[in-house]
Amino acid sequence: MYWVITIMLMFHGSEVLVEREYQAKQFQDDWSCHEFIHENKMLLIEQHIEDYGDSLKSFELFCENRYGVEV
Repeated sequence: MYWVITIMLMFHGSEVLVEREYQAKQFQDDWSCHEFIHENKMLLIEQHIEDYGDSLKSFELFCENRYGVEV
């Protein structure tokens, strides 16, 4: 099992939620994932702010676990 960061984006005037998975890094545990979010919020959200501008209403950053394929 490993952990990844998911970014949920919410927009003005829309009920649609967009989820993006941060693929540059994976984590061995929940704690290290949350620590990375705490220390790198701007790195994680900056490009989305540039891409969506004023239409971006809010965002959430959270950690989700994934299961690797066993060999």
